[in-house]
Amino acid sequence: MLKKRKEEKINSIIGPGTEFKGTLKDRGSIRIDGKFEGEIETEGSVIVGEDAVVKANIKANSVSIAGKVTGDIDCEGKVEISSAGSLEGKVKASDLTIAEGAFFNGECRMNPLIQRSSKEDLAPEE
Repeated sequence: MLKKRKEEKINSIIGPGTEFKGTLKDRGSIRIDGKFEGEIETEGSVIVGEDAVVKANIKANSVSIAGKVTGDIDCEGKVEISSAGSLEGKVKASDLTIAEGAFFNGECRMNPLIQRSSKEDLAPEE
């Protein structure tokens, strides 16, 4: 089960038993507990619940997966796959966390711009 994030406001919810096909765009966070097929684009985070089935390309700030996702993820921040989660597709992110027992089949490309700026912040000044 995914940890609840502090003060994270969910703007859009696709609840259990709900099926949606199409393009979902939002500026805030999105939670999916049902079935979704299409494209997701948000400036916030995408949370995929344990019983969710998602067939979509996702572009978001962060993505947490406890259900099943098939598609590519383009993420500025962190992608987390919990022990119950499954991801098949390409991932582009600054951080990828895969819990023990999780399933990941695909490719991962770390975002070098975000990593480089973090390393430069830690480098000693001359």
